[in-house]
Amino acid sequence: MSIQEQKLKLNQPVALDIMTQAEAERRVSELIHQIEYHNYRYYVLDDPQVTDAEYDALYQELKAIEGKFPELVSPDSPTQRVSIGEIVSEFPKVRHEVPMLSLSNVFNPQELAEWSVRAAKYLDRKGEYDYEYTIEPKIDGLSVALLYKNGVLVRGATRGDGITGDDITVNLKTLKSVPRKLRPADDGEELPEVLEVRGEVYIPISAFEKLNKELAERGEKLFANPRNSAAGSLRQKDSGITARRPLNIYLYTLAQKKGGPEIKTQWEALKYFERLGFRVAPNIKLCATQEEAVAAVQNWIDRRDSLDFEIDGAVIKINDFATQDKLGFVGRDPRWATAYKFPPREAVTRLNNIQWVNIRRTGTINPLAMLEPVNIGGTTVKSATLFNVDMIERLGLRIGDPVLVKRAGDVIPNVVKVMEERRTGTETPVVLPTVCPACGAPTTRREDESGDKDPRIYCTNTPYDCPGQMRDWIAFFGAVRGVDGMGEKIAHRLFDEGLVKDYADIYFLKKEQLLGLERFGEKLTDKLLSQIEASKQRPLANLLMALGIPQVGEKSAEMLANHFHSLEKVMVAAPETISGIKGMGLIAANKIVEFFGNPQNRAVVQKIIEVGVRVADPIEEDGGAKPFAGKTFVLTGTLVNYGRKQAEELLKKRGATIGSSVSKNTDVVIAGPEAGSKLTKAQQLGLTVIDEAGFTRLLEENP
Repeated sequence: MSIQEQKLKLNQPVALDIMTQAEAERRVSELIHQIEYHNYRYYVLDDPQVTDAEYDALYQELKAIEGKFPELVSPDSPTQRVSIGEIVSEFPKVRHEVPMLSLSNVFNPQELAEWSVRAAKYLDRKGEYDYEYTIEPKIDGLSVALLYKNGVLVRGATRGDGITGDDITVNLKTLKSVPRKLRPADDGEELPEVLEVRGEVYIPISAFEKLNKELAERGEKLFANPRNSAAGSLRQKDSGITARRPLNIYLYTLAQKKGGPEIKTQWEALKYFERLGFRVAPNIKLCATQEEAVAAVQNWIDRRDSLDFEIDGAVIKINDFATQDKLGFVGRDPRWATAYKFPPREAVTRLNNIQWVNIRRTGTINPLAMLEPVNIGGTTVKSATLFNVDMIERLGLRIGDPVLVKRAGDVIPNVVKVMEERRTGTETPVVLPTVCPACGAPTTRREDESGDKDPRIYCTNTPYDCPGQMRDWIAFFGAVRGVDGMGEKIAHRLFDEGLVKDYADIYFLKKEQLLGLERFGEKLTDKLLSQIEASKQRPLANLLMALGIPQVGEKSAEMLANHFHSLEKVMVAAPETISGIKGMGLIAANKIVEFFGNPQNRAVVQKIIEVGVRVADPIEEDGGAKPFAGKTFVLTGTLVNYGRKQAEELLKKRGATIGSSVSKNTDVVIAGPEAGSKLTKAQQLGLTVIDEAGFTRLLEENP
């Protein structure tokens, strides 16, 4: 069957109460055809053509027809199989000893009550429809199974089709929240001989946004949503890539257990997971009645926007394992659990226009999608982020396009994809701006050495001549310096009101000036001025980073501060001197010299010096010599007696630079248990590697 054949539209459905047998047969055939097609788009291609709500409507309609016409239920119906979709990877296959089943859905309290009644009837419990329930968040990630033998992780696998999954043990071992060895319970109880648990791997929303921002800045392809980024990260052939992704996991199911303490309920299982060292989702509730269960579900709905992980529902389980065993399964669904689906967080709307209004301190001009207003999860959405030109080109956007928009929490909505099948032919190409909307200067798209175009559009003016760039620079400076009360909106307002012309001017703000602004009361003003004053004493490395010098991030700023100890010495340093600092490089050195060679930059920095901002770090009495100065350390694995940040601080105090990856420029690798690819690379390069005991001795020998 061709893809075009698979895209056939459904005929108008006939109401179920008047549907004939012949009409039901035709409709069932159409629905199976459409559901299988959309399963293929979602599970195999990772390219859905319908929203989750639209897919759920098709599935629920098929289920309803099969309920009225049970003779039409076929073994190949999507309602009868454990799961759907093909497995698309080259990882070794794993057959699940206990199938990883899916869940039925309910959408409101009435359907939840009906689900409970069906369970009671199956158990022949006359008039007793309430049980103890656990209410857990339905996290939108990738389901995995973890198998432990005698407390040691021996296998990690994806859900796959529910019967067969992919062996991704090597990648799951890179997650710090997946213990390779279970810790014994506090009361000394023995670990199970065999333990299999299931959980959901996800990427926090905040980490996802940061990851996409970094990808956008590097001109790389962006992830569509946190679920796709989690799934793609776990499927990497290079476990080093997986290790660098901000993946996490919450456990939700005990699949099998041999030995260890007796576990009789889901609630006991969740508490047991925590004792063994696993992560369990917060605020899971144990409810005695349906009314309590509905209230717990509503609480998750109310808190949805404040969570740092995506959820699309709540999972309701009958707590008692003995009752679960009696209820068993119907088709692919357990009778003892169901998913209470939340209102959809995505919708299809129209792209009315693209505005080029987000101008950054680096000169980039970023697009914003202007949408036909649409209600998503109770909020009217009128705009969505597009990041850069590359995203517009990758999505194939045209003005007037029907687009799928997704909203998650307080994050600005994303345009996920173009619904090409819904185009009318009236859509028009996107026109890129030729002048900066903030200052009117010409725009440009830079090219790299190979001639490839940068995915971003730049204003050709300097920040001192472009109000858009300077507004963002002021906000950036305040954020890095820890002035929390001066968020982006307030920073922009201070500039627009003429109170600051550049980032140094925040140190010259007067109380009477701020009190003269609308909505600036005494309390807000005092708090902001107090934070600005406190920021004056932040270390030199923080100031160097806040200046926004190209190629100078947190690590580079620390290298410069550790080497020069004062801003004045950095400002007059030659490129050869800077590039002589281990790990800096000549490109970064030239950018630093160029920055301080600009008269406008020097004038602003001079204002910072004159107002009393700390521009030098105190030098030790021994003349500033530090035992690890000029040395780069990399930490890998888990240290028993030191937290990661604690170990880094101990090294930094001795003058060391902390590297994030192993290279020929690395001097020492500190490898704790469970060290992975970094240790392997260090050994291949012949670098000095020490364990935790060696690290402790090194600190004692170099106070």
